Amino acid sequence: MPWYERDLPTPFDTTPINGLASLHGDIVARRFGQEWARGKKYPLITFPSGTSREVTLHQQTHHLHLFGTFTFPRSGIYDEAVEYARSQAQHHPLQVFGDDERNLVVVNRTTRRGYALAYDNDAREIVNVTSLPRAAMELLPDDLRAVLPPLYATEKQGMDTVAPLKFFTPDANWTWYPTEFDGKDVFFGLVSGYEVEIGYFTLSELENIRGLFGLPIERDLHYTPQPIQTLKSLHEGLRP
Repeated sequence: MPWYERDLPTPFDTTPINGLASLHGDIVARRFGQEWARGKKYPLITFPSGTSREVTLHQQTHHLHLFGTFTFPRSGIYDEAVEYARSQAQHHPLQVFGDDERNLVVVNRTTRRGYALAYDNDAREIVNVTSLPRAAMELLPDDLRAVLPPLYATEKQGMDTVAPLKFFTPDANWTWYPTEFDGKDVFFGLVSGYEVEIGYFTLSELENIRGLFGLPIERDLHYTPQPIQTLKSLHEGLRP
């Protein structure tokens, strides 16, 4: 995940990119309790749909992160994008759909989540990215993906580690608090379900789970980041 020192240039500074901005690490530190982010910045492109995607440099080409480790070239025309997506489907669990003109849909077969990419063939670039299905919450958009440190990064903090995010089932009594992320699929954090325990769980698992009434997992928009020890004690106190 491309955090850069705030006062140093990035590979994207020399090329005008519509919608490009950077997360401010000091704000991330204050809002999510992630002190490691201070003094850093994280480049994101926000599209007209409101979807924000991480932008990275891959073989001297600007790529957009879509899911897992899968990225997509930002520049190009529709036909080139279809060819690229179909070639990547040999290595990733992808389904590819298009209208043969300017709109391409790439779906992760594992999670059944995807993105619609709209192309301006004259400008040779992606002009909009929309998360699908639109009715379902995107659990880990790239601006929040950025706030989770890598696996094992908080080992020395132990139970004082702050969990910046909370996922929950609206129709069942399960809650997940990730504290670390491998950048692909695996979280480490606190889980309150049958037991209150610390361990590993995955984004793809959360995207597939349905509760008692078939409702998908949600991210708590009103959650205040707290240390794992505080959350563990809270959930243990709520158990019969």
